[in-house]
Formats: sequence, structure tokens, C-alpha cells
Amino acid sequence: MNFYPSILATEQARQRMVTAALEFTQPTALAATAYERWLLDQFVRGALTIDEVLAHLEDNQAKD
Repeated sequence: MNFYPSILATEQARQRMVTAALEFTQPTALAATAYERWLLDQFVRGALTIDEVLAHLEDNQAKD
């Protein structure tokens, strides 16, 4: 039984997960940039998978 996909199967579940992560990191140096927040919004809406978000972040980091 694969539990992981069901955790993030709905937009509401993805939103809760992203909101918790953003709140946890907000007061730290790990706080999300505007670009990272945009990618996370695309993930929440289902336009990107988490793997695609990570690929975009890696591509963006390689350009810096």
C-alpha cells in the first residue's frame, strides 16, 4: 500500500501541507522567495507535481 500519493491527492490537502511548511520556515533564512511561492502555488493547484517543482528549483539554482 502506497500512502504518500493519497496524502497530497486533493488541492485542499496540498494547500494544508504547503501552508504548514511556509509558516514553519517563514521566520527563518529558509523562508520561500516569491518564485518558490509561485511554484508552490502551481503545485497546490495541481499544475505541477512536487517532482516538477524540484526540477524547476534545481534549474533556477543552476542559473545563479
